[in-house]
Parts: sequence; C-alpha cells; structure tokens
Amino acid sequence: YTFTMPAAKVTVSAVFAPEAAPEGEGEEALPFTDVASGDWYAQAVAYVYRQGLMSGTAQNQFSPDLTTNRAMLVTILYRLAGSPAVTGAAAFTDVAGGDWFASGVAWASANGIVTGYGDGRFGPNDPITREQMAAILYRYAGFAGQSTAGQADLSGYTDAGLVSAYAAAPMGWA
Repeated sequence: YTFTMPAAKVTVSAVFAPEAAPEGEGEEALPFTDVASGDWYAQAVAYVYRQGLMSGTAQNQFSPDLTTNRAMLVTILYRLAGSPAVTGAAAFTDVAGGDWFASGVAWASANGIVTGYGDGRFGPNDPITREQMAAILYRYAGFAGQSTAGQADLSGYTDAGLVSAYAAAPMGWA
C-alpha cells in the first residue's frame, strides 16, 4: 500500500479484512425470507446485516417496508460506534432497562446525540421525522469528530418555513 501526503492535514486509518469473494460466492446467504437477492435494496441489507448494524425484526424477517422509528436509528448509530459499554440507564420515562434499544438510547443520550421531547419521553416507537433524523445524524457526526460546518441555504425549498428552529442547522447541514 502506498500513500502520497497531500498539502492539507489528513487522518489515515487502516482496516484489515479478508478480500471479498466475487459477488454471490463465499458469502453466507441472508436469513431474511423477505429480501430477495434481486431486490434493489438487497446489497444494502446484506451490508448492514454483515456489519452488525441491523439484525432484522425477527429471526428470518428484515421488514424492508417498515417505517424507521427513533429507537431503530439510535440503535444503528450505537452499533456503528462499536456498541460501547453503557453505565446507567437513559433518563426517559418510556425507555425501560430491558428494552432492546435501551443501551443505544442511554449511550446516545449520554453523548448528546439525542435529547428526547423535553417532557421526559424519548418516543422510541415514534416514526422518525426527517427533522429528527437530520438532528440526530448532525449530532452523531459532531460526536464522531466529523465536520458539521457545511450549511445549505434552505430558502429555495417550498417548505423551508416549516423547519423547526432546533432542526434548522441540521437540515442545512444534511
């Protein structure tokens, strides 16, 4: 491997993994009966499953048409961060310690990635809105050391005036 240093500051990270077999060879079939190999999203499902980011909704179901909720997104980000150890529970009245998403929500809350609704609730089963998704991804990017400085002008969008104040910067960034 070679690397030519550019003039700007860079960070180089190496990940060593076995070479991938040609597509369709040497890979274990997905366990999901609702994801066919020809589906437009099949490769994305295989990626998130094999990376441990998503495990499906049941032993043999991925539920590709299911609406993403707040708990799902936070759990994906928690797993993306390596599922770090969590001490304590999330301080949300609607997140119990035994919930499948409890560690992810506690981690995200402790790291400022989620704040809940302000009334003590997180709303884990609520469908995630695009504002909420942008805000959570924006905060995760900051947590992960990525730049959140870029901002687009939203005024060209017909619904720009409907963007909530808390989501204005995240939506512009997204």
